[in-house]
Amino acid sequence: MSDVRIDMATREVEFVLTDGSELKGQVYVSMHSKSGAGIQRIDELLSVGDQFLPFRSSDGFLLLNRSRVMLARVSLEENTGELARMGEKYRVKMTTILGTTITAEIFVNLPKDYQRVKDYLNHPVKYFTCFTEEHVLYVNREFILLVED
Repeated sequence: MSDVRIDMATREVEFVLTDGSELKGQVYVSMHSKSGAGIQRIDELLSVGDQFLPFRSSDGFLLLNRSRVMLARVSLEENTGELARMGEKYRVKMTTILGTTITAEIFVNLPKDYQRVKDYLNHPVKYFTCFTEEHVLYVNREFILLVED
């Protein structure tokens, strides 16, 4: 049997699922982000890997189907990376498949001629990184109906 140990950390997160239910608890993330800046971000965790994620809530452990996560919310203090706030800042209003609206700031850090909200929304990422006064939101692009800027 191997004694290989992978260093992991826990992150506090709130999930909004596609049925509108909300889960609050902790997920396990790698100590090394793919971007090379700190520990693994929640959007990285949700975008690749196993279909079901271990999740710990006050009720105990469960396995969460990551394809049914509409939105992940973490505190601003836990994710204040400067890289995420580079580029042109826009305030947007997103309407989800549940009819809820999300008003937040996005930062478009793309090549010079592609600095519009449209360019950001068409960039091939699974989760858009959005900022409110207190939280970082990772919004699953599959569950956004429309965006106003």
